[in-house]
Amino acid sequence: MTTGEVRTRPGTAPADAPGSRGLVALYRRLSGLVAAPSVDAQAVASVMAGELGVLAAVVGPGREVLAAAAPGMGIAEASALVRADARSAVWPRTLEVAALAGRALRVPGTGRRVQVVAPVLFGREVPAFLLAEEDTGARDRPEALAGDDVLLLVAEHAATVVGVISGRDRVLATAAGQVRGDLVSGLLLDRARDADQAAQWAEHVGYDQGVAHRVVVVSPDDDGAYGAGPASLLGEAEEHLLAAAPSALTVVRDTETVAVVPETDDPATVGAACARRLARGRVPDPDAQWPVTVAVGGTVHDPGEIATSYDQARRTLAAARRLRRSGRVLRFDDLGVHRLLLQIPDPEAARVFAREVLGKLATDRSERTVELLRTLARYFREDGSPQRVARVLNVHPNTVGYRLRRAEELSGLDLDAYRDRLAAQMALEILGEMEG
Repeated sequence: MTTGEVRTRPGTAPADAPGSRGLVALYRRLSGLVAAPSVDAQAVASVMAGELGVLAAVVGPGREVLAAAAPGMGIAEASALVRADARSAVWPRTLEVAALAGRALRVPGTGRRVQVVAPVLFGREVPAFLLAEEDTGARDRPEALAGDDVLLLVAEHAATVVGVISGRDRVLATAAGQVRGDLVSGLLLDRARDADQAAQWAEHVGYDQGVAHRVVVVSPDDDGAYGAGPASLLGEAEEHLLAAAPSALTVVRDTETVAVVPETDDPATVGAACARRLARGRVPDPDAQWPVTVAVGGTVHDPGEIATSYDQARRTLAAARRLRRSGRVLRFDDLGVHRLLLQIPDPEAARVFAREVLGKLATDRSERTVELLRTLARYFREDGSPQRVARVLNVHPNTVGYRLRRAEELSGLDLDAYRDRLAAQMALEILGEMEG
């Protein structure tokens, strides 16, 4: 495309003008494409190229070629010609003027070449442009389509047809997405009437029954971030989950984004990758702090177990919040005794119990006492072996023994007594001191 005057189309030819019947016939052929469910923009470009002997294409606002056709050429060759035109310096301005005018423009080119650019309208959006180019000196059309304004008129009508097809596809995609979301939600909430119906729903949404899955729940830790639109945190989470696991089944629900992720993709890793991407631009250190908590349910071997894994993931999320472990990945399998702790209606009651068991170890936050508390927790994690504790903490075993005796004195515990050891370990779990 070269610089030149941009002119808008003249008025439409009257019905009794020469060639009008041929124009009407071509209009009808183009309009008829809308009725075929599998037809796309490429079919429109092919009809224009075949009937008028021109290079016809549909391009996006970023100069990407969405469809292209020309007599005697394949799609790849025709697309290459369009991309060459798109490199012209005047191309962006031409598309801008066409979009603002809302109608087809004729753009004089080099020599006898002429281009017509017509905006594809979808409401107030201009998602694409229809391009038609010909050499007027070598024009070879049927007599019924020989008029100078035919290309302009057909391009504008073809752009309308592409807009209708685009709109139809958007509506169908939206409807299909809604149905898919409803079916995924139905599996998560165990709404299928029996195992057979659950299997049918799973097959419809693309669930691979030959692969184990886990349910991953991503939930924002800030109530103000809740929302279900594409610009919200939840919408972004769905995009990031699918980027990390393209075969996952996803849905946005109220205050969380849920994904059924194949084990082969490592659900915990997928959730962590999503959280890191959400953290970028939102927190100072995306690797150390996340704006969401990620909970992973148990393994799913058939569609009927999806609801169970989802319930486990939600209980894991509740555990993370109760135990003040938000902003990280937590797996149901790793909850251990916390599965029982979740049954306590009042989480503060559990923390009161922990403080009563540990005494000053839990209430005195001096550096020395915190060191004793963490040594005690490490003692339990190392199965009561002072030697292993010493190696992990890089201290002498005698130091470990001294710290344990001091911990007993401050708490009143007897670590040789089974019940005291059990109570102490439970208290440390409640306070989150037993994490690795």
